[in-house]
Amino acid sequence: MSNRVYVGNLAWSVSWQDLKDHMRDAGDVQYSKVLTDRDGRSKGCGIVEFSTVEGAQDAIEKLTDTELKGRKIFVREDREDGKRGGGAGGADRPPREPRAPRVDPTPAEGGDSAPASDKVEGSQLFIGNLSWDTTWQELKEHFNTVGDVQYSNVAVGRDGRKKGFGFIRFATAEEASTAIEKMNGVEFMGRPLEVRLDNKA
Repeated sequence: MSNRVYVGNLAWSVSWQDLKDHMRDAGDVQYSKVLTDRDGRSKGCGIVEFSTVEGAQDAIEKLTDTELKGRKIFVREDREDGKRGGGAGGADRPPREPRAPRVDPTPAEGGDSAPASDKVEGSQLFIGNLSWDTTWQELKEHFNTVGDVQYSNVAVGRDGRKKGFGFIRFATAEEASTAIEKMNGVEFMGRPLEVRLDNKA
């Protein structure tokens, strides 16, 4: 457990200061930021770092499903610590420099690939209606809230343009089923997702 948490389902109007003020109910906030796209628009999620691990744990327990600017937020441990960039940062120190992500050499933007032989039947999902700005890392982070994501990718064409869909593979078929129930039709980066089993997997 780290002292950083990921906060999702933020209203588009939430600033890093709003986020920091809200999360102070759980402990001393060292740093907060709202993740943004290339145009500076909020992605509807953010990162908050507490001075202690206990503060982060309290935030997960106490602030999940609390309302911030009209939307119920969810809070979980930041599993992608240090890997992301892009954000309207704030608080007392600058954000850490993100590490360059691994890029899958196949004709898709993918990462964290698990061997195909380890794939469990019914564990891979097709994710449709993705925003053109969505990366495989962001897709993985979003679905990590419902299970252990083994693999994530966003399909791209030969011209390098994203096709607006991708794939997620979970460790178990049960987690995939939960993701369909909880994520299908839910808005992510401004678009309602289509989530279903990948019949071709």
